[in-house]
Amino acid sequence: MLMHVSRLLSVIAMLGLCVMCADPVPSQELVPPLVQLQPPQVESEVPKGVEVLARGPVHEAFASPSSEPKATPHLGKKPPAPLEEMPPDEKPEGDVVWIGGYWSWDDDRGDYLWVSGCWRVKPTDKEWVPGYWREVGGNWQYAPGFWTNAQATRAQAVTYYPEPPAAPNLAPPGEPPGQDMFHVPGYWMWTGDRFAWRAGYWTRVRPDHVYVPSHYRWTPYGYVFVAGYWDYTIARRGVLYAPVVVDVVVVGPRYVYTPRYAVRDTIVLDTLFVRASCGSYYFGDYYGPRYVAIGYEPSVVYSRRYYEPIVVHQRWVYRDNPRWHDTQVALVIERHSGRAPVPPRTLVQQNIIVHKNVTNVTNVTNVTNVIAPTRTVVAARGQSVVPIDKATRAQVRDATQAVQQTMAADRRKTETAPTIGGSAPLTKPRTASLNVSQTSPVAPIGLGAAKNPPPPLKMPPLTNLPTRPGDLSKNPFQGDPKGISGPIPPKDRVKTSPTAPAPTPLIGNPPRDAGKGNPPIPPSKTKKPPEETKKKGL
Repeated sequence: MLMHVSRLLSVIAMLGLCVMCADPVPSQELVPPLVQLQPPQVESEVPKGVEVLARGPVHEAFASPSSEPKATPHLGKKPPAPLEEMPPDEKPEGDVVWIGGYWSWDDDRGDYLWVSGCWRVKPTDKEWVPGYWREVGGNWQYAPGFWTNAQATRAQAVTYYPEPPAAPNLAPPGEPPGQDMFHVPGYWMWTGDRFAWRAGYWTRVRPDHVYVPSHYRWTPYGYVFVAGYWDYTIARRGVLYAPVVVDVVVVGPRYVYTPRYAVRDTIVLDTLFVRASCGSYYFGDYYGPRYVAIGYEPSVVYSRRYYEPIVVHQRWVYRDNPRWHDTQVALVIERHSGRAPVPPRTLVQQNIIVHKNVTNVTNVTNVTNVIAPTRTVVAARGQSVVPIDKATRAQVRDATQAVQQTMAADRRKTETAPTIGGSAPLTKPRTASLNVSQTSPVAPIGLGAAKNPPPPLKMPPLTNLPTRPGDLSKNPFQGDPKGISGPIPPKDRVKTSPTAPAPTPLIGNPPRDAGKGNPPIPPSKTKKPPEETKKKGL
């Protein structure tokens, strides 16, 4: 008996030795968590029926293009009822207001997505007039919002102008007279019975500010003139939140949405697109011939033909690198062609990419991290967030909804009124009264003014550049009428558009662009500008 037991133990020992010497078989229990390549779970705070996007429209109150005012497209599908949106439980320090979200059309899905509300530091002496959707012959059209001058009285006069001519094809202004100077473009101004061209001028840069030039915003009733003003840089405007796709059937009619994922400032600057047909900026992955064909144009390319405020300021930020702009255009070409990485399109894709980068022990690049929680984005600026209690959030929500619904209804009533001459184009300005509500900055304990402004920002790091910049002299897309990499016209080429009237030069001071909502009246041609005004500039 003892002999049999000894033999059995010997066999077990030999089998154990063989197992130890054999190649190990991977086991799920032995693999560290970071090595598992299964798609990570999206945080539980994103409910079923909601998809957080890592690309989409930039909230128009956060930033809107100032060139090419155009009527927005007509859509065959009615937008859903506005979401009930609760402001986040944190805000950036400083004087910020909450501006609610709205529905926007998504070409890829053929349906609407929700542009999340944003924390916004209002431009000085400005108030936001929200946009609205309107029905037009069975279709639906969006009337964009705009910034207007703040006034003591709620009711203020808004003038709607005829469609301004296209900007004349003028030569580039040339090199700035100083390193801290930039050229403010000219614009068309109404002189009583016609438009006249007000020439551009050079002025000095204001750190941490972006100059938005005088421009027009399209409305169904005419074009609203927005006088030029100084706005804050992207990193000082507040917090831009990621758009979302919401299945209203899944989430139910009582669903309350709270934005939680903010868009990183570097992503807004690095992947900014202009879509003139919609009067909007977009951020994220809109690279490739398909998006070029339907009107998505990178802002650095767009700036070759038009004044682009954000790009103009970035060129000043990187003024010590004279090839910064060309390098950014080269990066766009690389992304269009698929030779450079593009950002993820959703939160799920971002989590998968970051997960794989961590498991492969590689660096997670800025182009991968598109969206993040509010405090992460704000901390990257060297700033802090301030918590907001539930009662204050509810108060802000109710006030914001009331203001937006009232102003949208007021605009809809005014801007859909019958026009003289039916559908004939507007030939002279008309003025209407619009109720513009004044908003107060949100404080942690209530609707009051925040005490401390945001601290100054450090110089942002240089964006990673492609290793193969591409050929800037050739167009990477056949049949692209805009020419992503088309040549810049010579500085001595001055032409007038054959479809627009010849520009009327105006003599006098450079416009101060601080009017009360109407284009300034041109000075007399015999009047000389005061020397003091000439020296001060803006």
